[in-house]
Amino acid sequence: MACGTLPRLWPPPTQAEVDAIIRMEDPVLRNLHITQAYHVLKVALTDVFGEEDVNWCGFSTWASKTAGAFIRKDVLPGLLGELLDKADAVTRSLTELQDTLLGAWGASVGVQFVLARTLEEITDEVARNAARGNFIVFEELGPLYTDILETFSGMETPDTSRLERVLSRLSPGPLEEGGQDLLIRATRAYFEAMFTTDRKARAELMFLGNALVGYHEQARLQGPVVAALNAPLRELFLDNLVEFTRADPNRRVRGTPEWGLRGAFTPLANRLERIWRELATRTLMRIELPDVTLRLGEDIPALTSERDFPPELARLEHPDLVALMAELDRTPDDTAGSAARDWGSLADRMNLIVDLFRTRQQDRLLYDQPFTFLQVDAFKSGRVPHGRL
Repeated sequence: MACGTLPRLWPPPTQAEVDAIIRMEDPVLRNLHITQAYHVLKVALTDVFGEEDVNWCGFSTWASKTAGAFIRKDVLPGLLGELLDKADAVTRSLTELQDTLLGAWGASVGVQFVLARTLEEITDEVARNAARGNFIVFEELGPLYTDILETFSGMETPDTSRLERVLSRLSPGPLEEGGQDLLIRATRAYFEAMFTTDRKARAELMFLGNALVGYHEQARLQGPVVAALNAPLRELFLDNLVEFTRADPNRRVRGTPEWGLRGAFTPLANRLERIWRELATRTLMRIELPDVTLRLGEDIPALTSERDFPPELARLEHPDLVALMAELDRTPDDTAGSAARDWGSLADRMNLIVDLFRTRQQDRLLYDQPFTFLQVDAFKSGRVPHGRL
């Protein structure tokens, strides 16, 4: 039985408290509670799994904290400024057309106004999808890890009846049919790790459990991820442009039909959408860890200049883990090639995530607190804390 030494600053959540978080309607406050719940669980679970190998909640804490920036739309000012700067050169190239159709004021101010309004709508959509994904994952995995903590705590020797108690609450079957086979396999790997004394074997079992849970949750996130990346800037820009001209007929030549206005500005809208996709992909494809912000379009940094992974995970031996890495990792045993070319692709995400999990599995910084005590007190009182979160 493991015995964690990390300070217990908050009691672990009960199933009733996890259910209360799931029922929260405010996505901003719910995200803060979810992030904190993951943090408390990861620390409490060291009593079950030990501290050397970080469990999945150690990674989800920081993924959820990163998602919070999108849910709160903290990224809007920076995105807006950068998009407007890049769009300025594009819009200047169409000055004559804009002057003709929108008038001098409309050309100089209107397009920027329409673009700012469009970006605000786009970031609203990104925020909704980030909140949806944050909720989907916690709704399924918050109760599971709380159940693992409550059921597995205190075991000195393997008690398979407790394992079966946890597994009985999961639904067998493939994920594409609503099943939780990956979570069942992960729970079995975690259970075996609890009673494995060999450090390498235990590390591999923890990695197996973490990777299986990561695979399950990323598959469940496919819809929100794709929706966030594919926000329709072109259509929204043209809709807002038409609405802008209708608000004051003097802003365009009388008699210009809507289809003519849309046709004239479609090339501009297409170029603006390409700029947005580039900026959004770079902004969305990141995760903030305690010591570094990882750009997910770049290779995961090696653990040190001398090795990619912790020694226990340098060469994998567990048959199930080797098979899983052959399925998910395009460059097994190497962080080179881990960059996600397309974050909307489940295969690309998992190719990166398994290397992230593997390099950082023994990184104690992941146990850091995501929030200050004052911030936790604030959102537990129903208030969004001031300052940077």
